[in-house]
Amino acid sequence: MEESDNQLLDRYAAGEEPAFEELVRRHQRTIYDLAYRMLENHADATDLAQRTFVQAFLHLRSFRRESSFRTWLFQIGLNLCRNAIRDRARRTHENVEDLQLAGSSDVFEATAKAEVRDRLGSAIRKLPERQREALVLRVYHNHAFAEIGAIMSCSEGTAKANYHHAVNKLRQVLVGEEGSL
Repeated sequence: MEESDNQLLDRYAAGEEPAFEELVRRHQRTIYDLAYRMLENHADATDLAQRTFVQAFLHLRSFRRESSFRTWLFQIGLNLCRNAIRDRARRTHENVEDLQLAGSSDVFEATAKAEVRDRLGSAIRKLPERQREALVLRVYHNHAFAEIGAIMSCSEGTAKANYHHAVNKLRQVLVGEEGSL
């Protein structure tokens, strides 16, 4: 039977350093995925995931266990993502994206899929910050709305509203009403 996060935290507090390493191994992929969905860059996501665990390590004594360790990590990661997005907005840079079509026999189908994916990605980037966060946490990380509220420091109802507004805006974009964002 696998140890719980709280058991690993207790072992770490008792001086067993490998227990924290196990927590990192256990959660690094989901934190990286969150960062990648928010920042859309592998190098930035990798860096942010590492910084999330450094922050968790440095502030472990302040973790009161009122939420799960995973939820606390997501809060740290999401806050770091917000900061990175704000920092990015302050800098002007050229966005270079390499689009390679898969070796599809139907070039038109592959092109159409790539266009929809690009429109969707663009629409997600244009969503207000809180709506984008709720959407990423729900769709890509399958969090319940109560947990999304805890991660985003808002009520469950606000998390639901942000998610539903995001979905409605994306639906409008995908059916061609792009002026609504």
